[in-house]
Parts: sequence; structure tokens; C-alpha cells
Amino acid sequence: MQGEFVSLRPIRGRQDYELIARWSSSVAATYSSGGQMFLTAEDMEALVAKHGLNYLMVVDGSGEPVGGVSWQQLAYPGSYEVGNVVGSPDLWGLGYGVESVNLLLELLFHQRNAHRVHLMTGLFNKQMVQIFVNGPIRLEGVLRDFFFIDGEYHDALVGSILRHEYYELLDGLGVQPRDLVPGDDKKAAREMLEKRVAELSADPSSVFAGGGRHGNAGA
Repeated sequence: MQGEFVSLRPIRGRQDYELIARWSSSVAATYSSGGQMFLTAEDMEALVAKHGLNYLMVVDGSGEPVGGVSWQQLAYPGSYEVGNVVGSPDLWGLGYGVESVNLLLELLFHQRNAHRVHLMTGLFNKQMVQIFVNGPIRLEGVLRDFFFIDGEYHDALVGSILRHEYYELLDGLGVQPRDLVPGDDKKAAREMLEKRVAELSADPSSVFAGGGRHGNAGA
């Protein structure tokens, strides 16, 4: 998944897990998940596997990992919870986090038939709160005193975006989601099938043409 500033790619072994573990123990984890976790690469790999997380690395234009996005199926098929992190505070505010989430939404809605994508953030996370307030995420509620950071409790915001809202958003922006298979190829494949079906309808005996009893052409 390729964007203007970043792209998404699969995890590539222990080196990536070491990066994720490092981010989980940094201040970035406080903003993304409400607290730091001091884990090794082995611990992080086991945690991802245990909880059924799907994790993709966020890389910049040079291919350097700068963060990650994750998604996890909830109680029903088509319902997902997502998360993201940009590892270095020096990179915050450059649009990496927003674009990586947009790429993940495109993957879930346009390729995995998602119906609902669920997000949660702490009321201390200014960048994410801005997305909840001004962006496409529908604010659904406030969880009181959900996080404990810096000696005090903070509320959490819960929100979601539904499938039809996602495509309405793209239409309003004049943007089309990117297809994996070219439209011309899809059209050509259907036309070939329709042509063959028409031929068979006109001459049913042609079903057995060109083969033996079991239609083994070239036998």
C-alpha cells in the first residue's frame, strides 16, 4: 500500500520486532496505546501472535521504518479495531500517522470488506483528538478515567467509521480507492466469459468439442 509520504509493508523478521518493542517502551506508546510496555522483541512477537493482531510496518520514501499500524477483528466478521504509532517524536506532525491510517482504512474497506472500523484514543492525544473532532471518525462516546498517565486519570474517546461513510468521504474528496486488479482486466475477463456462454447457448454440442469423454484436451 503506497501513499504520498509513507507506504505499508509486512513485518520482516526479528529486526522489525525489535523496532516495535523499542517503540512500545518509548513515549510514542503512551500516545498510541496509553502506556509504555517494556518488552523484548521475542515478547512482542509472542504478544502479536497471542492476540491475533495483524501488524504492518510504516516506511518512508526511502524504505526506512518510521512506525506501524495494526488491526484486529472484533466479535463479528467485518468489524475491526485499529491502531497506529509513529515511532519518533521528531516525525510527529508530518502527516505520517494520518496517511498510514488512511492506507489501512483503504486496505480494510476496499480489500477486506470491512463494515465497521473502531478506534480509541486518550483525551491527552491532541493529534488524534483533532481527527475525532474534525475528521471522518464518528465520535460515539467517552470512557471516563480510562487511562492513567502522569499521575492522573484521563478519559478515552471511542469512535468509528462505517463502510458507506468511508466511500461517501472519498466521493466528497473526489478520490477513488486504488484497485489491485486493473479495471480493464476485469472487464475483459467478463467479456470473454459472456462470449463463451453465448456460444454454448447457441450450440450446446460445443461443450464436448475438442476433448475426449472427460474433456481432456490434447489427450
